[in-house]
Amino acid sequence: MNNIVVRRNPAPAVNAWKGLNRMFNDENSAFEAEPRKPVVHVENEESRVVLTAELPGFGSDDLDIQVNENLLTIKALKKGDKKEEEIVVFERSFVLPEDLKREDIQAEMKNGLLTLDLPRKEKPAPLAIKVKG
Repeated sequence: MNNIVVRRNPAPAVNAWKGLNRMFNDENSAFEAEPRKPVVHVENEESRVVLTAELPGFGSDDLDIQVNENLLTIKALKKGDKKEEEIVVFERSFVLPEDLKREDIQAEMKNGLLTLDLPRKEKPAPLAIKVKG
């Protein structure tokens, strides 16, 4: 009985360091294609919603916070090479509940921590209806 041994050519050597260097040095890297998402904590209380976002290295002038209908968007921007160029570094959007007072939203930036206070509308008191009869 003859045993047949099949020998295959070994796989070509892969230089992992070369691939990592290319990934980190490439200007069109996937890391830069999309803004990073900040760490966000949301506290849903009865009278308000408190949203905190960790944005280290940014000041209040670097932030762009907008409410469009029921969508809250937080962007942290950095200045580009040109005077008017701004690059979005952090971006996160949230769907807001409908019972918030949009006009009373307050934001504070302190030590790299953004805090948004989103107060809720007061719930109407129960109404008793008298029945005629």
